[in-house]
Amino acid sequence: MRQRTISDFFWRDPDISDLSQEDKATLLYFLTSPSSNIIGCYQVVWMIAAAEMGWTKDQLLVVVRRLKAKELMEFNDIGWVWVKIWWKHNSPGVALNPNSKLISHAKKQCAAIPTEWLIEFGKSLEAVGINTSAMGYPYPTHGALDAPSHAPSDAAPDASSGNTQTHQQKGSDAPSHAPRDGGGDGSGGNGYLVSGITTTTNSSSPEAKPVVVVVIPDLIFPTNTPQTERDAIQAALVASGVTEPQWQSILDELTGARLHRTIDNPVGYLRGMAERALNGTFIPERGIVVAQQRAAREKQAKHDDEMNRALKDKQLPSEEAMKHLPARTREFLSKQMTEGHAK
Repeated sequence: MRQRTISDFFWRDPDISDLSQEDKATLLYFLTSPSSNIIGCYQVVWMIAAAEMGWTKDQLLVVVRRLKAKELMEFNDIGWVWVKIWWKHNSPGVALNPNSKLISHAKKQCAAIPTEWLIEFGKSLEAVGINTSAMGYPYPTHGALDAPSHAPSDAAPDASSGNTQTHQQKGSDAPSHAPRDGGGDGSGGNGYLVSGITTTTNSSSPEAKPVVVVVIPDLIFPTNTPQTERDAIQAALVASGVTEPQWQSILDELTGARLHRTIDNPVGYLRGMAERALNGTFIPERGIVVAQQRAAREKQAKHDDEMNRALKDKQLPSEEAMKHLPARTREFLSKQMTEGHAK
């Protein structure tokens, strides 16, 4: 697990000293949350964050709204939070220096910030001495008048045409090619946030503005994974700074490990693997078998689908062709042909 350092000035900070104990505890939580990242602007799952505080979601949101009113935090309905006192307790020079090892992760995390916060968040970085131009901060073009004069004009999609960015989850629970009957081997998917950008328009209006929709590739979970756990894993991976192509292999490694022993804190276990991935020390072991078994099931499912279509079209393979098919497929076809003759 990561270590977070909180300055003892926290207790004498004029902006904090007159807060209630609930407000102070909540600020401390978001300064040290397991979902936090290196810039202090990240996404949480409200139900999980509340549970970690020992509250309900509604109880937590009451306090968060108070902190927002005091301009100590910002938040939105889909779980993004911005801890505005973050740089009082973390070093911007370490995380955002263009020569830092962390800068690539910081830039990815800045790029994921909700569009409506980008300009104000960039100004907050300038206020603590960060040269946002040097670090490649993604100022939206439509905010160029409000952004510092050296903010890069090409760091984000062309917002002069009204582009806005939204995060979207895929509607299906699993990829269309994934088998639906998998067990603890990684079948069953879920949609996630931040990945390739697709521009769409509303054709019903000739003056419609393009919308940048950010869609995450599906992850494939064991089908018995509770939704709350899927959400927690989503939040952990989004906040980790690990690149999306590594997410499935990390999840597969967790799945493989759970087949061999009980893991009481699967999300914490996954965070540890994500940290190793960031450090370049993550080497898949048990997850390789999980991925291979899933690939084998998908290949077999594809064979079965093809055979079903052939049967429906009366295009049965010859005996010679049958010899080259996998044993399971031959058995399947023989059964279908026998049933067809019986009819």
